[in-house]
Amino acid sequence: MADQKTILLVDDDPSFLEATANVLESFGYKTRRAMNPKECFEELQKELPDLMILDVMMARLDSGFDICRKVKTDDRTKQIPILMLTAVDKKYPFDFGGAAGEADWLPVDDFVDKPIEAMELVKHVRKLLKEE
Repeated sequence: MADQKTILLVDDDPSFLEATANVLESFGYKTRRAMNPKECFEELQKELPDLMILDVMMARLDSGFDICRKVKTDDRTKQIPILMLTAVDKKYPFDFGGAAGEADWLPVDDFVDKPIEAMELVKHVRKLLKEE
């Protein structure tokens, strides 16, 4: 498929990566996976994705924040939309809603809570890829 969009999934939970990749691939997306910040930046060196789906907590509680800031301040990668998908605000009282999109603090393009229904995830992906 010539116009197949690529989504880079970044999460330290292999079960989540597998399940999410299966859902997205069933809708025609190509997926690539990274389980930590190092793997994420290695994947970004190989090929730029059309979208990143990024967890917050990996090696450190703020790993996703660090990745997001680096991606959005690098001229080569700053155009990649980022969907932050995490259960962190269910575990910790934190207002992601007010912070999402604030370029200096958390420059994500969209934020959703885990767990998320498959169709809801696809809806957010299509919106960020401007397919709706």
